[in-house]
This record gives sequence, C-alpha cells and structure tokens, in this order.
Amino acid sequence: MHAHSARTANLVGAWSLVVADAVTRTTERETGLGGAVPAALVTIGAYRDQSIEELRGALGLSQPGTVRLVDRLVAEGWAQRRPGRRPRTVSLALTPAGRRMVRRVVAARERAVRELIAPLDARDADALGRALERALHARGHEGRDPERICRLCERAVCERCPVAEGSDEAGEPPAAPRGR
Repeated sequence: MHAHSARTANLVGAWSLVVADAVTRTTERETGLGGAVPAALVTIGAYRDQSIEELRGALGLSQPGTVRLVDRLVAEGWAQRRPGRRPRTVSLALTPAGRRMVRRVVAARERAVRELIAPLDARDADALGRALERALHARGHEGRDPERICRLCERAVCERCPVAEGSDEAGEPPAAPRGR
C-alpha cells in the first residue's frame, strides 16, 4: 500500500463531490427525476428479474422505502411487478417507458462526466481512467457490492467491470448484469 499525501486525499474527496453533484444536477434537470429514482431505474434495467430485496441492497434503502419507491415507479408506468423466481417473491422489470427513461438518465450522467473531464488532454484522461480502474478493482476486492457501486453505470461501456472482477477475486459471486 502506498502512502498518499493528505493533499491527494483532499483532492480526491473534493473531486468525488464535484462528480456526484454534477451527475445529480444533470440527471435531475434532464429527466425531472431525483432521489433514488434514477439509480433504481438503471439497476432494474441492468439486472433482469431483480427482487425488491436485491434492489434495496443496491440502493442502500430500507425495505419500506424501497417498496414505496417501487410503488412510484409502477405508478409512473416505468416498472412492473412480476412473479418472482422463488415462491411468494416479486421480480421487477422495466416497461418500454422505463427503458426510455433509463436511456435518458444514462445519457445525462455521461454528459455530466464528459464535461468534467473535458479539460484533460487524452493522455491525462487515459491515466485517470487507469487509476480509477485500479481503485475500483480494489473496492470490489474488499467485498464492496458491484450492484451498489455501479448503480448508475452504463453496463455496456465496461467490457470488464473492475468492481465485479475485484469482487470475483475476493471470493464473492460475480455481479455481472443478467441482461436488459
């Protein structure tokens, strides 16, 4: 493990807030959706037949909060409940309107992040990408949940998810998307 300066840690902390604020602001402005709704839609779209409990874990919400969120998604016409894989369980699926909303959320997130890295030249952007891949791989290796970390990710962009790969190496089950 490398010793990093307090300044580097401070810069990473500040940068993480810049990214989080930009993604939140842009996705809310572009879609009109706030709170956990964007991440819920993206997660449901990425993991076919996901249960409410699995969604709860990915979003870090309480069980009652997740049920209320799912009720809202269903009422808006973005998601539907289906019989689950196991008896007395419910699986979630996106409707066509929900899939369209996911595309809007992911596109807004991508625009926000691209704007933030625009000042970097290609070499610096590639170096940042490599450093982030190593850092994310380590988070997966430490048993971090790929579904939670990647809850707003565009799954098709990452051919190999560094978080899921790190999780696999830690002895965790792979968290590769089950399809859209």
